[in-house]
Amino acid sequence: MPVVTVSSQYGAGARDVSRRLSRTLGLEYIDQTVLVDASRQLGRTVSEVAEKDERTDSLRARLGHFLQRALERSAAGGAIDPMLGSGNLELMLSQSYQELSDSGSGVVDDRAILATTSQIIESIAQRGNVVIIGRGSQMILKDMPDATHVQLVAEPQVALARVQEWEGVDEVAAARSIEEFNKGRAAFHEKFWKVDVWSPLLYDVVINTTHLTYVQAAELVASVMEKKAGAAV
Repeated sequence: MPVVTVSSQYGAGARDVSRRLSRTLGLEYIDQTVLVDASRQLGRTVSEVAEKDERTDSLRARLGHFLQRALERSAAGGAIDPMLGSGNLELMLSQSYQELSDSGSGVVDDRAILATTSQIIESIAQRGNVVIIGRGSQMILKDMPDATHVQLVAEPQVALARVQEWEGVDEVAAARSIEEFNKGRAAFHEKFWKVDVWSPLLYDVVINTTHLTYVQAAELVASVMEKKAGAAV
């Protein structure tokens, strides 16, 4: 059951490529927004899972269960206060890369952030059939044989134009957004895993979306997934 992690420079199209990939291959799509939304619904979704069991087809219900289990396992391991709860989990998940990497800025300590995030990503990946964007997923799942790790990049001017369109801002504001995201992402990976997030060795494939449509990029990812799966047989 395939698992794909997608990492990206801001403006390279991670969400667009991942959504197309998920639709084409029937994979569930998980990004920061999805996780934050699930954490807001945590109490209700855990109850839903208790009624339907873990095989439920509801993505939100399963995520609620995964988030609850992550909190419980991290607390059991001494990483976090068991009273962290869904409210603080929502705050943690909603933090930007820069906020997570800034010392002392988080709602919980570094050990709790890493433990809880790892538990969430690992729990989601265990079911398979999922594409996960960012949050260090390529590092958390680096030893998972069935996982395909993708990095997307784009020429600066192309990324700039895309961000201007997405955010509805001028060139200066778009350039600032790109710089803050890329610097924060690099600092986040350096802080928690001591790696250079831009190193191609962290990924199975690096795709430049400058001259590719998002559909073409998704097709390339699907091809790499197929070849990697074949090589593992």
